[in-house]
Amino acid sequence: MNKFQGNVSFSNLTTLQIGGPIYSYIEVFTESELLEAIKYARETDLRYLVIGGGSNLLVSDTSIEKLVIKNSLTGVVIKDDLVVVKAGTKLEDLIVFTINSSFSGMSNLIGIPGTVGGAVYGNAGAYGQTISDHLVSIKGLQGSQEVILNKNQCGFSYRDSEFKRNEIIITEVTFSLPKGDKDILQKESAAILKTRLGKYHPGIKCPGSFFKNILASELTPEQLIKIPSEKIIYGKIPAGYLLESVGAKGQRKGEIIIAPYHANLFINEGHGTAADFYNLAKTYQQKVKEKFNITLEPEVQIINLPPLG
Repeated sequence: MNKFQGNVSFSNLTTLQIGGPIYSYIEVFTESELLEAIKYARETDLRYLVIGGGSNLLVSDTSIEKLVIKNSLTGVVIKDDLVVVKAGTKLEDLIVFTINSSFSGMSNLIGIPGTVGGAVYGNAGAYGQTISDHLVSIKGLQGSQEVILNKNQCGFSYRDSEFKRNEIIITEVTFSLPKGDKDILQKESAAILKTRLGKYHPGIKCPGSFFKNILASELTPEQLIKIPSEKIIYGKIPAGYLLESVGAKGQRKGEIIIAPYHANLFINEGHGTAADFYNLAKTYQQKVKEKFNITLEPEVQIINLPPLG
């Protein structure tokens, strides 16, 4: 097993490239290594945090007094017509695998960064599809005990799951996917990827869309009357539309800028800080609240900073 490391900066582990020093860090590649890391944390009375690809994180600039465990358990296989994937596998690799194996139901997720475990944790989705649509079960660790949960036990909802609350570490995910035409799936995914890359330019330092879109079904008539009907897409009001309506595009604080072409995209232009990112997001969250009486909620996991809300 690789040794535990000190003096590691969280900024090297996230797509945003922001984050303070980590007390202790280790990358694990097998379930047994993961168990060893958890055992070490318990024996040393150290809290631990498990991460995947670091694509959906805003981490404070201050020290992280935890053991940070990077889940790098990877691999995808087909068993009895089910697709079984380790949680540290890149989501992109899983989608390419399913398309090449003529399975449909995931191609719209092409281009979403991060790992399968992270996608399940946040119930990632795009263009009417979510990672949980065809999920059958997950295998994970609750403390040192292996657990298996079926889909109904995972508590999936819009960009949410029970894994944000139950402290289960996802290690493996099983999907039952409908068969599809590989050529059609490849063409559809290529078109979606082209659209996505128009927003998320290669190498961009950002955590993805920062705020969740708003479910129209959860708004009151008084709130909905302020929203043009054509802005409701797949039953959701884009957070980007609400932020654009209050002038967020192109605004900045320090080296953090809100993209001039998409108001829900907060970008680190160089050596931006978590404090500047957080305060810029909070400013425009408040402006949306004042104009629409809607409170935007972060889609991104916030670590070592106060809740936004």
